[in-house]
Amino acid sequence: PLVVRYYLGQAHYRSVLDYHPTSLEEARVAVERVEAFLSATRDYHREDVAVPEAFAEAMDDDLNIPKALAALHAGVRAGNAALAAGESAQGAAEQVYAMAKVLGLAELMSFSQAGATATEPGEHAALDSLIQIMLTQRAEAREAKDWARADQIRDALAAAGITVKDGATGSTWSL
Repeated sequence: PLVVRYYLGQAHYRSVLDYHPTSLEEARVAVERVEAFLSATRDYHREDVAVPEAFAEAMDDDLNIPKALAALHAGVRAGNAALAAGESAQGAAEQVYAMAKVLGLAELMSFSQAGATATEPGEHAALDSLIQIMLTQRAEAREAKDWARADQIRDALAAAGITVKDGATGSTWSL
């Protein structure tokens, strides 16, 4: 449902929707990119942050969702660049989260401020808690230069379908 919603929002509501065999796959990749960034920066999500001016202008321009999505992805790119450079992505994360909330995407993505989804809060929160314990153990093993143990934990998570990404601010996970 989220990928279809995103795909439908890519065209202005007064425009003809142009469908190609790869359209839904492209929408899925875009959603995953936003979701991965928001998951990696969930400690920075706040409810009281204003959306960027470009996003607000797009929404005021006859509800121009394609332009709003462009502003959203510009924020994701800026945030990912900051993370890659080892810098803080707090500003970008706050704004991307605010835009995703306005678009109704944040509630449908597989994270929240506490790591739970709107549809399965208990299950996802429990999973997040268990994975965080494993990531903490992995970080301790890496700090002790016990690479075999760190790899063993990562491999166990991968076998369960959990992807671990290491960044400057620690490790994040996704399904």
